[in-house]
Amino acid sequence: MIRPLTTADIPAFLALRKQSWVTDPLSWDHEPDEKVDSEKWEGIISGWDNGSVLLGYFLSEEGKEAELVGLTGLQRYTAPKRSHRAMIWGVYVSPAARGQGISGKLLAESLARAREMAGLHHVILSVSHHAKAALRLYERAGFTEWGREIAAARTGEVFMDEIHMGLEI
Repeated sequence: MIRPLTTADIPAFLALRKQSWVTDPLSWDHEPDEKVDSEKWEGIISGWDNGSVLLGYFLSEEGKEAELVGLTGLQRYTAPKRSHRAMIWGVYVSPAARGQGISGKLLAESLARAREMAGLHHVILSVSHHAKAALRLYERAGFTEWGREIAAARTGEVFMDEIHMGLEI
């Protein structure tokens, strides 16, 4: 099930976000032990009023509470000269839940919501060149590369190029 996260979901969101920094260090510019401010995220999640949303994918097993296993953010720019654009960010699916098409479902839901935003024309995102599966997913959805920042981040001695992609909607 996909649904927008609420402030009640912040502990699960933060745990999954921090997990992403551990399991996929070449996809993020965060360190695994980086502190995350839950109050900041509470303000962000409760403060959006322009269609921006943080979506979660919840898996449920019989007799258990639904578990947050996937994330994606869709954030519309607020400046008047930029409000025709939105950004997809923070896409992650826990390793245990991969291979079930969850990231594709989250992306499809994000794009459906973007298409409902009046006056929105472009959706952009950035992805690590190490994230081959994510690159294929975005290309299948119609995103094209419009720029690349070489060695944008570094984990140890391994550099990450940040690929900038866009989709006209």
